[in-house]
Amino acid sequence: MLDRKKDRYFLVLTVLVFSIFFINVFKPWNIGRWYSDSPLIQFLRLSSYGFISSLVLLFTQFPLRKIFHQQTFKLKSYLLWILVEIVLISLVYIFLYGNPIGNFINDFLFSLKYTVLGIMIPYSFALLLIYYKKHIEEIEQLQNKLSGTDKNQLLTFTDEKGKPRFSIRSKDFLYIESTDNYVTVNFILEGKLQRKLLRNTMKNIESQLGSESILRCHRSFMVNTQNVDFVQKENKKLSLHLNSSEVIIPVSEKYSPLLLTVLS
Repeated sequence: MLDRKKDRYFLVLTVLVFSIFFINVFKPWNIGRWYSDSPLIQFLRLSSYGFISSLVLLFTQFPLRKIFHQQTFKLKSYLLWILVEIVLISLVYIFLYGNPIGNFINDFLFSLKYTVLGIMIPYSFALLLIYYKKHIEEIEQLQNKLSGTDKNQLLTFTDEKGKPRFSIRSKDFLYIESTDNYVTVNFILEGKLQRKLLRNTMKNIESQLGSESILRCHRSFMVNTQNVDFVQKENKKLSLHLNSSEVIIPVSEKYSPLLLTVLS
């Protein structure tokens, strides 16, 4: 959780902006009536709550994490860390706006209550945005990885005993079709469709060649997604049309979600 520095800065900035906007526009819990002051002073006072929360988060997310060697968090430990942050913010509020020498317990509980209510929305909102951004980045990295696959990489096909039989450039490989204990490897050589029969099972071939670009699409077929021209859908059934081949490859419902994700 919040392992990257830029995510921590984003959290602090989100809490700052959101808190200042929310507390000045909506004035929750009649906070505008807690003190009798002019509009300008009231704006500065209300905004200071957001500044204080952000400064405490800036401290807990950087110096304090460094002191306690907390570079990464698991869920349970991070929930505990959030609790520490809330307590620290509440204590700072007491020392700045309350009377720590007086009835400390009541002041602390009062401060803790409104700290939780005030920080919960912007904090949660920031975490959701960070999670969404991280998810999008992971998808983009996967897409870049797929687009950057070396098309001249050699794919080596072995028999059932693991003995290499032949190799094909990745960009020339089209698909594999299985029949009992044999597979037929279909590929392009000098602009023409070629086939080679190999004694092996589809399960073994999948474990050897299965990757982001070479996927199982049917009980009897594996395809090179880099050579898919287009996907056709008829009566809820998918089929693939490949480069330099008139063969239509069926897609089983079991393999459809992953295949469509990769092709998209």
